[in-house]
Amino acid sequence: MNLENYNNIGITSIAISSVLSLSKELSLSKVLLIMPLFTSKALTAHLSRKTTEIKSIEKLISEKTPLFSNFNKRYYDTLANSLNAIQLLIETNSISIKDGNLINNQHFNFEKTMGKRADKINSASQNVSKLLNENTEKLYLNLRIEL
Repeated sequence: MNLENYNNIGITSIAISSVLSLSKELSLSKVLLIMPLFTSKALTAHLSRKTTEIKSIEKLISEKTPLFSNFNKRYYDTLANSLNAIQLLIETNSISIKDGNLINNQHFNFEKTMGKRADKINSASQNVSKLLNENTEKLYLNLRIEL
């Protein structure tokens, strides 16, 4: 599957908007973790289930280790697209930046016409928002992102 078409700026904007709508404010470092979490179809499906309860990033990784084996690669593969989506969301006044944090300016209204993938992402955004409440350094360390 061509990730360039599967994870385009539209899907990335939906993912960021959906999570930021719940979190209200996140650092850029945390926002850049959103799309790598959604590039795994299996991880997105797991996070979108109503029965999935997120306790911590460590617990999620230990339960679903294979889904995180290439997270560093997914992080760098989605980096440019995430930055472009952030720029688009800023230009449309959906989000703003204050003191290095991205702030949600408007509630994200999901519509079924956005598609099945966007629906899964929207459903999973609650769990992703919970994950991103953790310390940034802890997230990057546990996800093994090489900076």
